[in-house]
Amino acid sequence: MSSSSDMAVFRVENTNVNAPPVNKNDEITLYQIAVVQLAIHLENGQRVFFTNETAIDRAINPPKTTLTAFLNCVIVRMILVPLHEHYSIHTSTTLFHMDSNKNMDARKQGSPVAACLNLFKSNALGRLFTVNPRHTECFYLRLLLVNVTGPLSFQDIRKVNGQQYPTYKDACLALGLLEDDNQWECMLAEAALNCTAIQIRLLFAIVLTTCFPARAQILWENHKDSMTDDILHQHRIRCHDLTITFSDEMYNEALIAIEDLCIVIANLPLSNFGMNSPNRTASDLMNTEMNRELQYSTVEMAAIVARNVPLMNEEQRTIYDRIMLAVSAGQGGFFFGCTGWNWQNIRYFANSC
Repeated sequence: MSSSSDMAVFRVENTNVNAPPVNKNDEITLYQIAVVQLAIHLENGQRVFFTNETAIDRAINPPKTTLTAFLNCVIVRMILVPLHEHYSIHTSTTLFHMDSNKNMDARKQGSPVAACLNLFKSNALGRLFTVNPRHTECFYLRLLLVNVTGPLSFQDIRKVNGQQYPTYKDACLALGLLEDDNQWECMLAEAALNCTAIQIRLLFAIVLTTCFPARAQILWENHKDSMTDDILHQHRIRCHDLTITFSDEMYNEALIAIEDLCIVIANLPLSNFGMNSPNRTASDLMNTEMNRELQYSTVEMAAIVARNVPLMNEEQRTIYDRIMLAVSAGQGGFFFGCTGWNWQNIRYFANSC
């Protein structure tokens, strides 16, 4: 027997040569097993069909699903709690059946369960629908449902050793159901030795969209310098200043480039992978002039002013004093006719203050 997340396959050799051929991959035909499809959805995330007349009623009383019936059924709570070490939602179908109104009840026939009086067990097969890993929280909820025994609510599913976790992914991490990110750490560290920042950003975007690392934000924090190196280099060249260092604006620009790649690959933003979203409006502020204005030493500026102000002629000094008086008083104003030499000294003086 081999099994996957949504299929059970049984192989049986047919020794009767006169018997009609059977589908060896169809466990229902071979064993007449009752297969129960188990819904999987987030809290209050079940599919609802409604009309204009039924919209309010549907909103107040959403339809039951096999998942909500399992979590809310009083009989399940009374019987499964003593047996919670042995049964999870997909195995509970052997003990309970669902009627047409999505109400769960204990089976009345089958093999007796020794641990509980008047409880019977059948060979019903429970199947949870598959979930695409891109639907992150729903995917992690499914992973918990097949591993956590005896959950009594959506909140209870996220509880591990008495601690309540905010997300299903965090609960999976606490239970050790997810692999760590050591392989991605090593990969990005190695890529930093011989790859450009553009290549590393593309590699990181591919990992995010196809490999779903457990802690993507930590991966970014550990390797953001190598992914932003080209942006730093560009600003150093434009500003003619090799002392410029990494800044939050540069990291934001790199995150925007990574998010653009993720949207192209999977049509998903960074927030879908557990990362902080970049500030798109802040990228407009990353221009050469602003970066140049922010990179200066007040001591050097004061020395330049001390050297150049005494060299001004009478007209230059008059204009200089008038403008600097407006700057010092915080009044502002419009001034015309100054030479580039004058403007440069005015800027040096303002920066040195």
